[in-house]
Amino acid sequence: MRPVTFRAAILAALLFAAGPAVLQAAEAPDFKAMPKLVEVKDRPPAPDFTLPDPGGNKRSLKDYRGKVVFLAFWASWCEFCRDELPAVEQLYRDYKSKGLEVVAVAIKDKREDTLAFVKKSKLTYPILMDPEGKIGELYGAFATPTVYLIDRKGTVLARQWGPAGWNSPGARKLIAELVEQK
Repeated sequence: MRPVTFRAAILAALLFAAGPAVLQAAEAPDFKAMPKLVEVKDRPPAPDFTLPDPGGNKRSLKDYRGKVVFLAFWASWCEFCRDELPAVEQLYRDYKSKGLEVVAVAIKDKREDTLAFVKKSKLTYPILMDPEGKIGELYGAFATPTVYLIDRKGTVLARQWGPAGWNSPGARKLIAELVEQK
């Protein structure tokens, strides 16, 4: 057995000390997997809100704490939303059991139009009603679709304005990375 050289000992010490940082970097989600997704660097807490679902039951964002939340602001009259939301449904079905929750907030939309779209598209994730657009304004969702990704602790990680292709390989990779984090 060879004796440990001073150089090898220093290298081993550096690698041991850097181990947690290297592991954290390896676990960090790759937000660049989605070209228009913007990482929110300061990681603010997601503002809580309470809105009714189509049945009139009140739901709060904090009800989903402990899950990765895909918070989508949309409207049935939004052409891009009509294309995006069915793709989001597939993402939801594939990752729900791993801790993903999609919360879709219909902003400035007529209740009957929202319900007709949800039924036609066979959406199974929670839909909340924001007919005045107050929560959309709180989040800066002045255009649709707008998406926020929120971690299990309720921290805003990233936002996306406009269509994104949420069932693409890049999106699926990102969501998989997010739900794997504990």
